Amino acid sequence: MMIAADPSGYLSGIGESSNELTYMLPWESLADRETRWTAFQNDPAWHKVRDDSERDGPIVASISNQILTPTPFSQLK
Repeated sequence: MMIAADPSGYLSGIGESSNELTYMLPWESLADRETRWTAFQNDPAWHKVRDDSERDGPIVASISNQILTPTPFSQLK
């Protein structure tokens, strides 16, 4: 099971939001994202891991998704 994208970073909040996990994945393009994310979502290995981890109930309360692009002055490219 792989998304085939190396996370750019994992981040967590400080204070009240400390139970949140944020991660960033780099994509070559929106089409690349769609192809790789769809493959990940359809991966039987992912379904097994997810189902096993949620055997006693969901472990994720909510998911949000944002597509971001670096500003011209960003160190991320």
